[in-house]
Amino acid sequence: MTALLTGTIMLSLLHGLIPSHWLPVLALKEKFGWEGIKTVRIAAMAALAHSLSTFLLGVFLGLFSLSLSENLHTYTRWVIPGLLIAIGFYFVIQHHRHHHFHIAEKQKLEKAGAAQVVTLLVFTMFLSPCLEIEAYFLMAGTHGWPMILTVGLLYTIVSVLGITFWVYLAQKGLHRFNWHRLEHNTGLVSGCILIVTGIISFFTH
Repeated sequence: MTALLTGTIMLSLLHGLIPSHWLPVLALKEKFGWEGIKTVRIAAMAALAHSLSTFLLGVFLGLFSLSLSENLHTYTRWVIPGLLIAIGFYFVIQHHRHHHFHIAEKQKLEKAGAAQVVTLLVFTMFLSPCLEIEAYFLMAGTHGWPMILTVGLLYTIVSVLGITFWVYLAQKGLHRFNWHRLEHNTGLVSGCILIVTGIISFFTH
């Protein structure tokens, strides 16, 4: 359980740092001349939409996992840790591909008017849930319904605060740095976190 919560926090923090989650907001700020407080507010709305879709998908996976764990001890003891490790290796291998809302999507948003851009941004973020964290919802299902909610709330709070905080800092010039390396290696770091969590789980059940 400790490994699950620690892994959730680490992935959520990393998730908040992903440039493609907050750089588009800064690009739109420059285009439409939004004030700082409005930019932060819009970033929070987009982050909430992104986290909500992740949370809903995670609850579904967690309940599915819960239904299996109540009947299959092997599932809890071996399958889930093995699945975390397998998913982790997948992200390590595929770390050069990123499935989140990509920075290039800002070009589509820039074609919309000021009245439409916020709705389009929020909707786009809702349609791109964080896939890495979903593995933890499967693991949470083996600990019961309260743990599913705990993982979901923990992820949502840390991610939303992280994304919003980075937008706040970036308005002070932080976005001028080259964030491509972090963006490119997010999958690699996420995969390693999942692998470590899976290995620890083998020895704590």
